[in-house]
Amino acid sequence: MSGAETGQGKLLDTGFLEPGMKFDSMSGYRLVMRLGRGGMGEVWKAERTSAAGHTQTVAVKFLTDPGAGQESLDAEALRMSRLSHDNIVPFLDSGKDDAGRFFVAMAFVEGMDLDCLRFSVGMDSARAYEGQAVARIPDQLVGFIVFMTLRALRYAHTFDFGNGVVGLIHRDVSPGNILLDIGRGFVKLSDFGVAAVQESDEVTGQIAGKVPYMAPEVLIGERVDARSDVYALGLVAYELLTGFNPNVRPVVLNSVIGAITEVMLSLDQELVPPHEVIEGVNPEISRVVVKMLEREPDRRHSSAAEALGELRHCLFDRGFGPTTGSMETYFKLLAEPKAEISEQAKQTLSFLDWSAGREAVLPPWKLTPLAAKELEETGNPCRRGS
Repeated sequence: MSGAETGQGKLLDTGFLEPGMKFDSMSGYRLVMRLGRGGMGEVWKAERTSAAGHTQTVAVKFLTDPGAGQESLDAEALRMSRLSHDNIVPFLDSGKDDAGRFFVAMAFVEGMDLDCLRFSVGMDSARAYEGQAVARIPDQLVGFIVFMTLRALRYAHTFDFGNGVVGLIHRDVSPGNILLDIGRGFVKLSDFGVAAVQESDEVTGQIAGKVPYMAPEVLIGERVDARSDVYALGLVAYELLTGFNPNVRPVVLNSVIGAITEVMLSLDQELVPPHEVIEGVNPEISRVVVKMLEREPDRRHSSAAEALGELRHCLFDRGFGPTTGSMETYFKLLAEPKAEISEQAKQTLSFLDWSAGREAVLPPWKLTPLAAKELEETGNPCRRGS
C-alpha cells in the first residue's frame, strides 16, 4: 500500500495518482493597495489565499487595454509563465476575476523601483533639473544594477519557446519596471506585458512602452529587436548616473505625438557622456552606457550579452566587485544614515573609496562647469547644442 503520513500520523492513500491526472486547487485574492496605473492596466498589491488558508503577498496586474483580445492576453500570460530567472519577477498565476477582468499574478518584491531609489538619495529628476540634487548612487552599484538587468534581458532575448520561436523583446524597460529586493540585494525585471517575440510582425509599427525610454527605431515604427531593449536600459543607466534622461526635458506635453517629437529633436544633438555631466562618474562605465545609447542600432552593442561582457570588465577587472550582498549592505546604510559603518560593511563594499567616510555611500552630486552652463541656458545638459 502506498501512502504518506498526514499531520495526525495516519496514512493517506496516494496510489491512484498517475501522470496526466488533472485537479483543481482554488486560490482567492484580496486587493490591498494600488501600486501603479498605466495605459495597459493597473498593478495592485494583494493577498493570495490558498484553499487550505495559506496567505501570500503578491502583485496582481489587471490588463485593461480595450484593444487586447483574449488570444493576446493568453499569449502574454504564457510567455511570462515560461520565464524563470533570478533577475526576473516570477509568474504565479493568471485568469479572470468575477467581473471578467483578465489578471496576471506575480511574486511581490519587497523593496523599491529605480525611480524610488533616485528619490531616496536626492537625485530625482525634479531636483536634478533645478540643479539642486543632493547625492548620487555609487557608480559601481549603478553598474551592478544594469549588469543584473542585462542578465535578465540576455535570458529573455535568447529563450527558446519551442516551435522555432526564440527570444522575447521586453519593449518596456524603464525605471518603474526594474525592482530592487532590498532585503536580499536582488535586481528584478518586471512586466513583460508588452513583450513581443523576435522576428514577429508584432514588433513593427506599434508604439509600446514609455516614450521617454524608447529607442529611436521604436518611435519611427521600424522593426525592433533586442538592441532596442539595450538602448532603453542605457537611458535608465544614464539617469541613474546623472539624474537626467538625455532625451527629454522637464516640459509639459499633452500628447504622445508631442512627447515623440521632443525625443526626436533631442536625438539630433550629440550625447554628452555621463562623466562629462556629473563630476566623479566612472569614465569606463560612462563609455559603456554611451555605446548602449548609439542612435543607430548597428553602432550599439549587438546584444545584451555583448553589453554584459563590457560591463563585467568595468565592474570586476580588479578581481572583485559588487554582489547581491553589497546591494543588501548599501540599502541598510541608506535606511540608517546616522549609523556607524562597520568594518564588515566596508568589506562588503570594498570597491568603494572609504577615504571620505560616509560620503562613499552617497557621493556628492555636482554638475561639471560646462553641464551647469548648459542646464542654465538650454535646460538639457546632456545634449550638446540643444
